[in-house]
Amino acid sequence: MLDWIISLTVATLFVGLGFYANSKLGTVRKDARPHQVPWGLVMVLCVFVVFMVLVHLANLAGVETGPENSPFGRF
Repeated sequence: MLDWIISLTVATLFVGLGFYANSKLGTVRKDARPHQVPWGLVMVLCVFVVFMVLVHLANLAGVETGPENSPFGRF
């Protein structure tokens, strides 16, 4: 049960960080200088982490993932 709680908490945090990065993307600072944080990269990393958490949750639910269970097999 603790695995589910931790995984859902991580997913929620990264979804929130992704929404925050989306709101900061394309804006300028008050002193008209560009942001030092690459918010586009932060959004991409948030999507990647949430995808990995979803795969982890599928594995916790009993769905076997991976190339050996793929209908196409290993390449």
